[in-house]
Amino acid sequence: MPRSRDPAGSFTLVPKLDAFFGPPAYRYVVRRAFAYWQAERRVFGIMMWGRPDEADVLEMVGAHEVGADPLFRGHTSIVDVRALETVDLMSFETLLAHLKKRRDAWSPNVAKQVVLHQGGFAHAAVVGMFQFLSPGHPVEYLEDPVAAYEAVGASDLRVEVEALRTRLLGLPEPVRRVRAALDTLPAGAEPTAIAKNLGTSVRSLQRRLTECGTSLRAERQLHIVRAAERLLEATGMDLDAMAAHLGASSASHLVAMFRQHRNTTPGAFRAARRR
Repeated sequence: MPRSRDPAGSFTLVPKLDAFFGPPAYRYVVRRAFAYWQAERRVFGIMMWGRPDEADVLEMVGAHEVGADPLFRGHTSIVDVRALETVDLMSFETLLAHLKKRRDAWSPNVAKQVVLHQGGFAHAAVVGMFQFLSPGHPVEYLEDPVAAYEAVGASDLRVEVEALRTRLLGLPEPVRRVRAALDTLPAGAEPTAIAKNLGTSVRSLQRRLTECGTSLRAERQLHIVRAAERLLEATGMDLDAMAAHLGASSASHLVAMFRQHRNTTPGAFRAARRR
């Protein structure tokens, strides 16, 4: 039986694709044009948005491999393309070629799959791709999210996953790309390294973030705070070690960032989560 879910959110963000693999868990990973989530052995899902290019598709391919693990045999899956704006034909040919190549590895592990769409050319292209792929498991194409989650036995997850989707899609693309870059770069990465990762200059990046109501400094601090929250929950690491590990200049700097962005202290956060 599905366990009851906390609508406040219990999925854990992981920074890298290799951290997405491993024992079953409630976790998700976010990249520039997609997010992949898993609910232990029961349900997997991918959300796509915007205009994925070939680099995005190659990352999707890497994330998709988790479904080939026999550990997850019998899982169901939701492919959410409601926010997909366009399909780059060359990129999706790459995706289709990979799926066809690996179809016999992952398809036997899938009990049922739903493609959640809203119509339109881009969505029709994805539906056509699945039909051309001819997977060995049942696939249903739905426009109603309630029906989609029910079809894969995940009605209890709908509120939480839809809230996650709303939160991710509410971010402007420059902010989403910076946060994805910070998740992949080493702790304490300099602005030049972040801009280089995104194929732009520091000045251009700062300007685009300013237009979105944020800054590179603020995004770097938020990244440190979010990473610190995970460590405070999962480890007994002291603040000096945590600051060094996350690229903060000192423990007092880490405390100051917590006060600024969370209106609390690391110690109070840890105590509250443990209660």
